[in-house]
Amino acid sequence: MAFEVAQKAKNAGVKQFVFLSSMSVYGIDSGMIDANSRLNPKSHYGKSKMQAEEMIKPLNDEKFNVAILRPPMIYGKGCKGNYPRLANLALKVPIFPEINNKRSMIYIDNLSEFVKVLIDDCNSGMFFPQNSEYVSTSEMVRTIAEVHGKKVLMTRLFNPFLRLLKTRTLNKVFGDLIYEKRMSEYKKEYNVNKFIESIQLTENMECSD
Repeated sequence: MAFEVAQKAKNAGVKQFVFLSSMSVYGIDSGMIDANSRLNPKSHYGKSKMQAEEMIKPLNDEKFNVAILRPPMIYGKGCKGNYPRLANLALKVPIFPEINNKRSMIYIDNLSEFVKVLIDDCNSGMFFPQNSEYVSTSEMVRTIAEVHGKKVLMTRLFNPFLRLLKTRTLNKVFGDLIYEKRMSEYKKEYNVNKFIESIQLTENMECSD
């Protein structure tokens, strides 16, 4: 369907086509993705995104610019997935594991701004937008609690048990999964909201100056 839409756009004389793909095309739950990382999607979602990319890319030419975005986890007010689960935990639990992992994420307004500057430039290619800061799961839980005026005690007490378990779910929550920073550099700034501001906006709290 994505390919058919791209074809229709090209036939109609549209100058640029922006396709939102996903980090899931790499098929990994932890580690660092760089320019040499190979695609190996595991889920049907990731496979469908990769197949769409492969079909759409050849349409690119001098009159039809194809831009493919592979954003990491996207969050914002009303989002689905892991973020609301963590937010729910942040408001209910008094204690949480302190693990200094790193995750690439992007706030929805930052992604929207990136798409805007990409359209303004009518650019083509492969893009990997992300927040300027990597985020740890513990930091996110702490920040969500703080913007609601709550306090969560962070402890390393559970860390040895979490390392022993090493389940896929725990790895998704506490493991590292990042884009190498240089992959996300663009000639114009698109990170209009820093991490704390983005959490305040996501939680519908008034941002401080």
